[in-house]
Amino acid sequence: MRKIVSKVSGIFIPVTNMRRSAEWYIRVFELEIIEHSESCTGLAFPGEATFLNLWKVDRPQPTQFEAIGGYKIPYYNFESFDIEFSHASLKEKGVEVMPIVDDAGGVRYFDCLDPDGNLIGIVEELPSSIYYPHKQKYRRD
Repeated sequence: MRKIVSKVSGIFIPVTNMRRSAEWYIRVFELEIIEHSESCTGLAFPGEATFLNLWKVDRPQPTQFEAIGGYKIPYYNFESFDIEFSHASLKEKGVEVMPIVDDAGGVRYFDCLDPDGNLIGIVEELPSSIYYPHKQKYRRD
C-alpha cells in the first residue's frame, strides 16, 4: 500500500557552535555521525532512520513554544523506556536536567538543555497511556 508519508525523517536543531554541539550530542545520546560540515551535522540514533540535524545559526533560536497555562513545550522529544535510568545517565554526563514529572495521563517526562539552551524533552509512556500499546509495537531494547 502506497502512503503519502510514512514517518518523521529528520529533526532540525539550531546550534551556535557546531563542533561543541556535535561533540555534545554524540557523547550524551551516543549518536552516529552521518555527515559533518561547518553548516550542518547529520546524526542518527544507532539502528534508527530518523536524522537529527544540527544547523549552524548566528544566535540561539526558539526550540519550544508556550502552551496554555504557561507551559514551555519542546517541539520534539526523545523516547525513553526507563525514565529513571535516562535521567540518572544524563545527570552523570553533566547534562542540566529538570526533575521527572509524573503526568496523570500516563506519561513520565523531564526536560534537559543542550549547550545552546535548547529544551529537549525525554518522555516515557506508561501502560496507562493511550499511546503505550502503539509504542510497544516498535520498542527495541
